[in-house]
Amino acid sequence: MRDVIEPLILSVSGRDRPGVLATLAAVLAEEEIELVDIEQATLQEFLALSFLVDLNGRPGQARAVLSRFFPAATALGLAVEARPVSPEELRSLKEQDLWALTLLGATATAEVVATIAGVTSRHQCNIMSVRRLAEDDIRAAEFILDASRCTAVDAMRRDLFVEAERVGVDVGLSRASVYRQSKRIVVLDADSTLVAGEVIDELALLAGVADRVKEITRRAMEGKLDFAAALRERVALLRGLPVERLREVEERLPLTPGAEEMIAALRALGYKVGVISGGFTFFTDSLKRRLKLDYAFANELEIEDGRLTGHVVPPIVDAEGKAERLRSIAQWERVPLSQVVGVGDGANDIPMLQTAGLGVAFRAKEAAKRAADGAIHQESLLGLLYLLGVSQADLRDLAAKG
Repeated sequence: MRDVIEPLILSVSGRDRPGVLATLAAVLAEEEIELVDIEQATLQEFLALSFLVDLNGRPGQARAVLSRFFPAATALGLAVEARPVSPEELRSLKEQDLWALTLLGATATAEVVATIAGVTSRHQCNIMSVRRLAEDDIRAAEFILDASRCTAVDAMRRDLFVEAERVGVDVGLSRASVYRQSKRIVVLDADSTLVAGEVIDELALLAGVADRVKEITRRAMEGKLDFAAALRERVALLRGLPVERLREVEERLPLTPGAEEMIAALRALGYKVGVISGGFTFFTDSLKRRLKLDYAFANELEIEDGRLTGHVVPPIVDAEGKAERLRSIAQWERVPLSQVVGVGDGANDIPMLQTAGLGVAFRAKEAAKRAADGAIHQESLLGLLYLLGVSQADLRDLAAKG
């Protein structure tokens, strides 16, 4: 081998066994080699291990290292490859722009992986590593991407959402920074997010105005109506409804699958959890008690003589009001917005999703999905934990300790 003074990448692969890393690192140590980086991955019993070593510009050092490294690796039954790294390539390695892509689906197929990898490839993103997060129920995996050559991460995110929905899986994309797995607050919308269905539709059914209210709700969630005006219009139709009927709805309020398990896991991990809803305090206060939430904000229905008056007590918690309350929670907890997660499904959740460090659209309308960092189409809220990098093994540990 010609004299090489540039850094080297030494890669070995083959059957894994205890002592491989110790043996090879000892060879490098004896040659007083400086390690710039090291990566190891094991799939079943197959090992892939790479060292990025600095030769400190010393002629003949590469020959001396390889004359000992190759025989040591071969004696372990491993294949070996060595190649020099140019200053430009080394600089690009140090300037990586890393993102975490989380994939959630009921099944794991080659088509799904090919589809997602095809999108990242078209956008010049290199997949650095893949980690399995779960194997039961919702299948989940985490891909670490280097987006240093990607010209538009937002465009890649949009393409990922489109292709993921086409093949029936969910994806999330967020920076693989220290803040990704150190989120400290999660706030959720109530209706069709924390709660299965729309509470106001249930009230409208009891008041005999279901069709009229449901149509207004649909148009508001799609962003075709001003939320505050739509809310006043719907509540006006509930005038005269007895409070007892609200209690009937409260008692049978169905939670979204996985909600209780997700909140229990978040609390065990030290998160603050809240609900910020464009619905009503009558129900969010109940959710706060039931789920031991830290915060609950919503609109207050005006009640006189045990009946709804058809009015909402101002101020109204609209789209901007949701974002403002998220900021307030972060301030009260002295937590930067980068460590806050917002979860919602409708157009009125968009400012909240965009204000949070990680915005997640849950079974959402198209407008909300376009504004989010991640989208979950699965029925269970447990998918949110996977987007935060929590694995199924982590959940088992939390359950065992709880």
